[in-house]
This record gives sequence, C-alpha cells and structure tokens, in this order.
Amino acid sequence: MRILWYAGLLWLAGIVLSGCQSGDLNVGQSVINPQQLQVFSLDSVTVRSSTVMRTDSFLTSGSSEPDIAVGYWKDAQTGQQTVQSFAAIDYPANSLVSQTNFRLDSLVLEFGYSFVYGDTTSTFDMNVSLLNRPMPAQYYYNTSSVGYAAKPIAKRSFVPHPFSGTRRIQVRMPDSLAQNLFDKIISGEISNNINLNDFLPGFAITSSSTANTFIGLSTSSTVSGLRMYYHDTDLNRTAATLLFPVTSLHFTKIINDRSGTPLSALKSRSDIVSSSLTNNTTFVSVGSGLQTRIEFPYLNNFFRPENLADLNRALLVVSSVRLDRRDNYPPLSSLQLYQTNNQNEFIASIPGGVSGGEAASGNYYVDPLAILFTDSYTIDLTYYIGQIIKKKALAQPLLLAAPTPSGGYTIRTLLQRSALGDQLKQNDQLQLKLFVTSGT
Repeated sequence: MRILWYAGLLWLAGIVLSGCQSGDLNVGQSVINPQQLQVFSLDSVTVRSSTVMRTDSFLTSGSSEPDIAVGYWKDAQTGQQTVQSFAAIDYPANSLVSQTNFRLDSLVLEFGYSFVYGDTTSTFDMNVSLLNRPMPAQYYYNTSSVGYAAKPIAKRSFVPHPFSGTRRIQVRMPDSLAQNLFDKIISGEISNNINLNDFLPGFAITSSSTANTFIGLSTSSTVSGLRMYYHDTDLNRTAATLLFPVTSLHFTKIINDRSGTPLSALKSRSDIVSSSLTNNTTFVSVGSGLQTRIEFPYLNNFFRPENLADLNRALLVVSSVRLDRRDNYPPLSSLQLYQTNNQNEFIASIPGGVSGGEAASGNYYVDPLAILFTDSYTIDLTYYIGQIIKKKALAQPLLLAAPTPSGGYTIRTLLQRSALGDQLKQNDQLQLKLFVTSGT
C-alpha cells in the first residue's frame, strides 16, 4: 500500500508541474519588465524635530537599584542638572563589645566605582554631610528629599579613576566622630540598627564641582559602606576592619534647572521647542524629562511617480551630536518611536520592519572607520511609511524616547542622554531615507 501511495503522489506532482509550465511565459513582461526596474534612494523628505518635556518620577531606592550617583552637568541648551545621593548604614555582626585590647585608626566612607560620565581629567569634589534624622523605611524617587546639615562633615577631592579595578573612593570621617562611634560599640551602647541610626542617621553625598561629571557609586555590601580601621595592641599590632554596609535604604535625587536656556519655554507637556532654537539639536533624556518630537509635514502629500513600482525600505537615521568619545556622556543604547498627539502623550508604538510586527526601535551604532566621528541610530520604518505613501494611513507626529525596561530604569540610564542633530545639522543630519523600485 505504501508503494502505491508514493506512486500516486508522484503522478499528482507531475500533473501540477506540467500545469505550471503551460501557457505563454512572456505574459506580464509588457507590464513591468524586470530588465527595466531600478532601485534608487530618496533622502529629501522633510523631517522636522523639536524637544518636548515629559517629567516623571522614577524609583531610585531599594534592592532593585544597586547604585547611587553624584555630580553636576551644565549645558547651554538644556540647563543644569545636579545629582545627589542619600544613604543609611547597617550595624554589622562583630565581637568588639567589652574589648579593651583594640585601638582605633580611622573611620572612612568607601564606595566602589559603578560608572563615570563626562570629564575624567578634572578634579572632582565630593562632600559628605550628616542627615538631620534617620530615613523612614519607604520608597524613594528621583524627586524625593530628606534634610541634611548644610555644612559637610568631610570632603574629598580626587580625579575619577573608573577603570582602576578594585580602587575605591574614600572619604575620611572626622576623628572625633570616629572615636565616639568606636567607644559606643565597645561599651555596647550601639548594638543594633536602631541605636546606630539614632547616633548616625546616614549621609548626604553631594558635589561642589563645576566640571561636567557624573559618578556612579556601587552600594555593594562587600565594598561600600562606612569602614572602621583598628588594630590589636599586642606585639604584632594586628590590623582589622569593620564594615558598616550601605543598606537598601539609599536613593538618588536629580534636580533639573532649565532657566536661562531655550528649553525654559517647556512648562507643560504640550509645549514644543524647535531644534532651530537649540543649535539644530534635540534631546532624549529620562532623568531630564526630555524627548524628541519628529514630524513629516509633507509626507501625506507625497507625490507617487507613475513609474514607482514599490517602496523597498524606509530608514530613519538619527545621528548623535558628539565631537569624540569623551564628549558628553555615552548616548542611550537604544531609542524607540511612539505615535503621539498634541499633548505629546504616548498613544502607541510605531510598527517597524517589513512585516509590521515589531515596534520601531534603533540601537546605537558607532562607525569606527569614519573620518569624522559618526554615531547614529537607524530605525526601520518601512511598514509605517509604506502605509502613508499608499494613502492607507496619515503621517502623525512621533516621539523618540528611551524604551521602558521591564525592571525599570537604572541610575545609569536616568543620567544618560542622546543629543540628536536635526535635518540641518552639519555632519549629524537627521534623515528619512526611502529606497524605492521604479521602471525606467
């Protein structure tokens, strides 16, 4: 039976193939001759861009955010951004109670590097102040505030070394504070988190630097915290340390001030500042509350030539404005387009790719072979633009923003930004490139 089944299948296939070969194979060649088709690109489509505001609060506390940050950034177009951090410490297990053979050496606030953005050649000034009272156990955001002493108890000036391996940032505390804490631990007066935080409520970490630098501080319990250095009074003078780790009770505050800049006109979400007012540049920054609005004002009236066969591909190329790899902090690794309205609200993700099944997004790319420093995002809009050209959809304003990760934004992402050239920006031009097929 199986032999007869295979024979029948082959006989049927023969009929189908012979049917496919029958008829005039030249039919249709007079409509579109493949020999006369040409693929060419158009990059003259008008694209307008502007900067809009989308302020929001983001969680910067808890175990989901392992880093804090400190620093300052000032830009003639976007204004000033100040970053401060606040942290409490935990009481660690130890055997110092009632010991009389130990002597204190120093008390040092230590942090490992997480990241550094901006100027790594200038001196960075870090200030440490005491909090006015213990921080309540609650969620804290980039807009949260806690009170702290106006006068720092300790300062440290240093040149950042983010790629120094295990090197840490160390700020020595006053000897009087160190001795007082040491004595209270020896006496047993401080023996848990409650009486530790009553004595030492926590720290505010700020900067008085004017160089554009952000430093990310790791809060890893193995490398960061308040470290007490002491030694045994025996003949060997054995050295030891006790680390009061930074707890999950820490957060970063971000303060934005756009006064005196073109973007000071952004008062509400519906406000728009044209790229022509910001040196032919727009911005995307989560922590600064900035997004880029993109419009194709004449695409609805796109003239479709008679010899246009089809749109092969539509690419939106968005270039980052940078002079070199050290200019500005690294741009966001990816951007995503959203359809918007007059209030600059997210309506829907823009479909991208030839199938229209995925959201239109672009990853950051640096051309290592370019003579000029070039880096850009390329976003595939073939499906979206094709629908407009075919008069099946209208061109709507779009928002270019940082995609929202499933686990929320990290401190690193909040502080990153992309400065983007508009259509008139020399060397960093915004372009919508259309690749079409036409008959000659």
